[in-house]
Amino acid sequence: MGKQTQYTIKLTAYDRQRAEKFATARCGEDQSLYHKRGGFKREDVLCGALGEIAAYKLLRENDFKVNKPDFTIHEKGRKSYAADLQDGKRHFHVKAQTLSSEEKYGSSWLLQRKDKLLTKEQKSHYVIPCTVNMDTNEVTIFCVANIETVKKNDMIGECKLLWFRRDKVALYWDDIRKLSYNSRWSVLKR
Repeated sequence: MGKQTQYTIKLTAYDRQRAEKFATARCGEDQSLYHKRGGFKREDVLCGALGEIAAYKLLRENDFKVNKPDFTIHEKGRKSYAADLQDGKRHFHVKAQTLSSEEKYGSSWLLQRKDKLLTKEQKSHYVIPCTVNMDTNEVTIFCVANIETVKKNDMIGECKLLWFRRDKVALYWDDIRKLSYNSRWSVLKR
């Protein structure tokens, strides 16, 4: 990997098909319940799955022996804050945003306020923020940053949208880009 500030992965039709299948299974055909509760949308699930596939490919290209994205359906109320990808030593948390969301709100990624990633020390945990172009199946990965570096530099902030603030906080590209190149990508150059 050269000194790129971002890394773009072009996903295949098969990748998209796998992510679509998972999103449909996760949300079902009738999403009215989620709209009533203000919960996630199918597009959010699909975006997250595509982001995980892209992060998996980037990590594998850089010789990390990470697990494949887990597209199993968990029971209601069994939300896990476990890392999306792991290699036995390091834990990678993928945060994905659609390109249309980025165009509206800027490059930003939401995290749950009560996520242990934020509330406890997590030395071997990394955050992988990315933007997913849902039309072209291209995923732009902004960094693979150690979460302790992100927290130490006070880069987790309040959401710009007020209705998210009760349960969520945000990570903004305008803050992350202030980290040195090595802080953003050093884990890939191990």
